Amino acid sequence: MKKKKSLPVGRHGFTLIELLIVMSVIGILVAFLIPTFAKVQDRARESGVKSVAHNVQVAVESYNMVNETYPVATDITLKNLFENYLKTAEVMNNLPKNPFTGKPYEETDLAGKIMYAFDIPANIYKITAYNKSGLKQILELTNMD
Repeated sequence: MKKKKSLPVGRHGFTLIELLIVMSVIGILVAFLIPTFAKVQDRARESGVKSVAHNVQVAVESYNMVNETYPVATDITLKNLFENYLKTAEVMNNLPKNPFTGKPYEETDLAGKIMYAFDIPANIYKITAYNKSGLKQILELTNMD
């Protein structure tokens, strides 16, 4: 019969100090990784906002093809643009979802907001997309692009 190998006398596992040191190191690593992970998520959502803005630009161009004019409005939200122009012209079927909220765009959305403006004399529209705070512009599209 084989004898069981046993630990040396007085050595039955990790000491409390060793466990605390390992937990501290893991805690420090997590503290560095969480903010980085949050930034990556925000950048991904900003990319989603840019994608929505490009889709809106395609819809605005389609509106122009159907109506021979761009939507005539200044500083309106995506929801307003959709309900009053794009949906009625049947160039966009559904109001896109805001990547920051996961819900269809609302008039009051600040995070990831998209604004539309049309300059009548110059015949130029501008679609502007904003970041999570709603203050920093992350993309501007015009019919001059």
